Order: sequence, then C-alpha cells, then structure tokens
Amino acid sequence: MKVIHRYILAEIWGPYLIALFTFTLLTLLQRFSRLADLVIAKGVPAGLVGKLLLSLFPLFLEITLPAALLLAVLLALGRLGADSETTALCSAGVGMRGMVLPVLLISVATALANLFIGWSGIPWGQRVLTDSIARIVSVRAGAGVEEHVFREVAPGVLLFPDRVSPEGTGMTGVMLSQAVGGQEPLLVFAREGTFLPESVEDPVSLILSDGTIHSEDKDAEAYRMASFRKMEFRLPRRTVGENGGSGPRNLTLPELARKISETGGTGPAAAYRYHFHRRLSLAASCLAFGLLAIPLGHSRRTRGKSPSLALTLALILFYYLFLAAARALESFSPPLMTGLLWFPNAAGFAAACWLIWRSETRLNLLPDLFGRLAKKR
Repeated sequence: MKVIHRYILAEIWGPYLIALFTFTLLTLLQRFSRLADLVIAKGVPAGLVGKLLLSLFPLFLEITLPAALLLAVLLALGRLGADSETTALCSAGVGMRGMVLPVLLISVATALANLFIGWSGIPWGQRVLTDSIARIVSVRAGAGVEEHVFREVAPGVLLFPDRVSPEGTGMTGVMLSQAVGGQEPLLVFAREGTFLPESVEDPVSLILSDGTIHSEDKDAEAYRMASFRKMEFRLPRRTVGENGGSGPRNLTLPELARKISETGGTGPAAAYRYHFHRRLSLAASCLAFGLLAIPLGHSRRTRGKSPSLALTLALILFYYLFLAAARALESFSPPLMTGLLWFPNAAGFAAACWLIWRSETRLNLLPDLFGRLAKKR
C-alpha cells in the first residue's frame, strides 16, 4: 500500500469512529429514559437492564455503520480539499481513482461487519431481548410492560395495558391475547390487572378483575363469551425466548433463505423475503455510500462551511424512504419490494462510477458551449 493510501485511511478512521459513536448514541437516547425508569422507579437490577441495552446494539449498528462511513469519507476528503491538499494530489497525478483503494478497503470492512450483524447479530440480539424481558418480568413483575404497547409476556401471550402504575405492577384497561393451537386466539378484556411476583413455588401471576373472555370455535361455528369478577393467569416460568421463535428477526440469513424457499416468500410469508433482502441491501449500501462519497467529498471547496453532515442526512433519508416503501409493499408485490430495496444501492454505484470516470476523462456535466464558440472564432 502506498504512503498516500495510508494517509487517506488515517484521515478517515478518526471521523469514522467518532461518527459511529455519535450516531449510535443518538439512536439510543430515546431508550435511555425507559431503561433508567426500569432501574430507578421499578427496581430492576442494573445487570439485566445492561443486557437489555446490549441486545439493541445490532439493530442500531446495522443502520449507523453505513451512515458513519458516508460522513467519515465526506469529512476526510472535505478536509483535504479545504487545505488544498486535493489540489496538490491532483498535481502529483493522484486523482479520484487514486483515492478509491483506501476508501474501498474501509467500505469492504464495514460491509462485512454489517453482513455479520445481519447474519447472526440481529437474531442473537432478538433472543437476548426476549430472554431479558422474561427475566425482568420474573424478577420485577410487570416491569417489562409498557402503556399502549403489545408485549409478549409468555410464549403466545400478548399483553396490552391502557395505563400502568408507576411501580409497574398495576394496570387498567387490560387486553390479553393467548394463542390456541389450530384455533383463533383467546381474547381477555379486563378493567384492572395486577402482577404478582414470582415465588419459589409459583411463577409470575396476573390477577385480572371485572372482565370478559372471548373465543371463537370455527368448527362448531360458535362464538363464546364469559364474564368474570376475578381471574388468575399464571405465566410459564422462564420460557420466553428459550425456543428462539420463528419470526424474521429471530432467523439468520440461511434460515431466512430456507423459509423463503419453503413458503415462497409471498403473502403472510413476505416478511421473510423483506428481512432477507433488507439485511443484504444494508450491507451492500456500505460499498455504495463509500464510493459515492469520493466524488462528493472531492468537490469540497477551500472556502465556506462543510456540507458533509447535510449530504449525509439527505442521502440516508433518501435511502430509508425506499426501505419504508418496500416494507409497505412487502405483501402486495414481492418483486417491486425487492426492487425498491436494491434501487438506492444500484443508483449509488452507478452515480459513483460515472462521476469517478468523468473526473479522469475530464468530461463536463454540461457541454462547454462557450469554449466551443471560442474555438470556432
């Protein structure tokens, strides 16, 4: 590796690590208040909350790695341009193509790290998340429950409270859904609910008051409803997350591929196809963002404020708009969903290759009409 390549890599590494730390911290800030509430108000052990926080990192890093790489390359090349080092490099015969190798190396490393996260990091984080919630519920009954959020408190059991008391054990406006094999879910609506902590003999229990139980038997074509004054619902002891689950986020990339081949990846199973292509697309975006940042950063002028952060935010927003559109269309048109996931990468690669090629062949984006007229005269 040439000295100039090592120099450019050294310029990129610093901003890259700082940007990665900053973006990851910003994405975690919205969770800090909730996690702090678990420790301070509800008495959950800090070790369990730390494990819960650790389980969120794969999901966040999958997003922040491409953004940090893009910003780092823009800042590094922008700094070279601001100090007129880019001009000196061009005078020495080192143009955009001479900067491709170091940027490509760090882009490939980031893409491999993102691929590893999508391959096994996200399933690991999901397993740790569900297991941590199960441990929190067993240690501090109700601590893992949140207002207006469906939470799986046991395998196949979803809980939705309208209001939760500050200590997390009391609830009002409770809806509970329990999956029943081969039948419609059993629905329970209650005015109040109270968690009882786990003991040596008994698991965590949920006491429901003044409610109704709803069930539908399709075979008998009957709908049944029963009311109750008080009911005790016992949660299975430490079972959440032990079986891994079959949701898309619980599966590795090879497992997602097998699910797609088994189910066809259409209809209700379209989520498997979406998560499979989304993880691969995010890994490939590291290469697209890294190469596209070369011509964008190389055009930095010696005066004025750096537009690197604005460019990064604009490109990331553009990219994730396509991800959101693909998610909305995953069940309606799998081919269109796949195309939306990969279009930003293809567009970024094409734009980067064209701009780098144009810089070496000295072609202009618009024809130099004035120069042509001068030559004719």
